[in-house]
Amino acid sequence: MAGSRGMMALDVVVKFVIILVVAAIVIGLFIRFSDDAKRGVSDMFDDKKLEVDFPQTVEQGHYTPGSIAQFIESCYDTMTEVPEVEQKDIVCYVLMADSQFSGFVSEPAIRGATRGRVAQNLVFQTDLSKTHLKIEFKDLGDKIIVS
Repeated sequence: MAGSRGMMALDVVVKFVIILVVAAIVIGLFIRFSDDAKRGVSDMFDDKKLEVDFPQTVEQGHYTPGSIAQFIESCYDTMTEVPEVEQKDIVCYVLMADSQFSGFVSEPAIRGATRGRVAQNLVFQTDLSKTHLKIEFKDLGDKIIVS
């Protein structure tokens, strides 16, 4: 009888040690991956803040209507992806050329190269007679101003 009590006590001790080891492993995993879990949950539910890297100055010898349209669309797309409460008036690009823009592009050609919705929100405030173009986003009405 004493022998069976000793075996029972040993059996209880072994089970207790196994439970402690399993608990230590679970706690260790929880601590190790809790930051990843928090980050994953916050990524799912938090509004993503878009970092806007504007203004940018671009210098080229000349531009095509398509390349100017790409800058216009990039500005529009980037700023309209920003949550409405964080949108602001901002200069996106300053394009610098060797000669007047009117020598190699025209307003209708730039409009024609710009896709639908962006072209509707495009306002020209220049006759393209300068060697630089400023492309800016205006929050009110999501307008793109080319000046």
